[in-house]
Amino acid sequence: MTSSRDAAGIRSADRTLQILDAVGASPDGLTAADLADQVGLSQATVYRLLATLQAHDYLVRTKDAHYILGRAVDDLGRAVRAQLIATPAVRDILARMRDTARAPAYLTVFRGDDIAVAHVADSVAHPRIGQLHVGFAEAAHVTAFGKIMLAEKDDAELRRYLDRHGAPMLTGHSVTSEQELRDQLDEVRAMQVAVEVDEYMPKLACIAAPVRSRTGRTVGAVSVSTGTDDFASRAHDLERVVRRGAWHVASSLHA
Repeated sequence: MTSSRDAAGIRSADRTLQILDAVGASPDGLTAADLADQVGLSQATVYRLLATLQAHDYLVRTKDAHYILGRAVDDLGRAVRAQLIATPAVRDILARMRDTARAPAYLTVFRGDDIAVAHVADSVAHPRIGQLHVGFAEAAHVTAFGKIMLAEKDDAELRRYLDRHGAPMLTGHSVTSEQELRDQLDEVRAMQVAVEVDEYMPKLACIAAPVRSRTGRTVGAVSVSTGTDDFASRAHDLERVVRRGAWHVASSLHA
């Protein structure tokens, strides 16, 4: 009996993965009938599997009854990218950054407008930012690592980003003017380091440096965060920590 249940479970999992593969391979999505034909299942079985995938946000049903990949698949993609970059060697680098800077150290990875936190090296003595979350699309203009990401965009790409997300005010020091943001990004490009002071959260400062792929493309950033007063007295030392950390992380990825 147990063996039969196990076999049925394996078949169900295999069919579910076949459906995901088929939908992922179709740019416009597939109908239930299309999927039944492609994976060789009855429509009743396909509908049952589709309902489960929809319930967990792995698939979305469009108005024209096509099924496309859902947000949960993108979340898995972000997790894969984070795991590929946040290797044990990279986590060791961030731990050394934390100890040297006496501040929490972060590794973020980029894809388009998306910013994902791949790893945080913190401790009881040096805790991470309390409000840190996975999606920063609406706050990139006020975070140090977000400015690293935005600095890689050309004028047209930045215009599209602002049209989609705007530049909302999170604190009294948040930059909301497009021209002021463009001026900041020009400085980030020139200095290859980004800073935020009281922009994302009051009394918080961060500094970030870009992590580049072997081809020179910016794939993420390393950063450290500290209190505003502490940052004012140690800005130069913290800058050296993130620049060195970014270089070591990039070197580790290229090895």
